[in-house]
Amino acid sequence: MVKEKVTKDDLLKFCVGDQKVFTLPSYGKARSAQSYANQQKKATIGTANPMEFRAIIGDPVPETGQCSITITRVS
Repeated sequence: MVKEKVTKDDLLKFCVGDQKVFTLPSYGKARSAQSYANQQKKATIGTANPMEFRAIIGDPVPETGQCSITITRVS
């Protein structure tokens, strides 16, 4: 299933060690999701539940341009 974007609600559902794969409609959307996941480290510094993610973008599908991103919560 293709998801339009990765949201904060999606990231809040992660527990430390969780890994999920999202399929997005384009490389640009995947890159935005990667950037957003990385921003959460700074946004949650000093909170009771700091979140840090690792996000890896897969190769785009030539026929559709869809791109997968694997997001892992590391802390």
